[in-house]
Amino acid sequence: MHRPVIAPTPDSPASQAVGLDLDGTLAQDHGWQGGRIGLPQPGAMDALRLLARHRAVFVYTARPRPWLPEVADWITWYSGIAAFVDPSPDRAYWTTRGPVLVTSTKLGAACYIDDRAVHHAGDWDDTLAAVARAIGLDRAGALIPA
Repeated sequence: MHRPVIAPTPDSPASQAVGLDLDGTLAQDHGWQGGRIGLPQPGAMDALRLLARHRAVFVYTARPRPWLPEVADWITWYSGIAAFVDPSPDRAYWTTRGPVLVTSTKLGAACYIDDRAVHHAGDWDDTLAAVARAIGLDRAGALIPA
């Protein structure tokens, strides 16, 4: 099933943006304890620059807030696009094209790019099967030993 194009419209702030996960999506995932950020995934910075030409882009991460300036610096260094930490804890949307917003909040967006996401296309049987594989459940709902 093909999804319709989500065009950016003034009456839908979520339609303005694309959300990108940091670790395992933009950056190679080597664990983020201690604030370390891996090198960019191959093609990630070209994709970021392309998306930023067409939509507002925000990067979300579960890293603690004190480490977000390092994430913004990393994005700017590798992409050449100005990035800054979200100063508003109550923000729901990001609609400004150009600079990349870095946040620990998953804001409203036309789409999200995340290495841990499971796409839901309207069929919960398919979605649940994908989630079960990701978290290690068998068909009866029992955990599969790791």
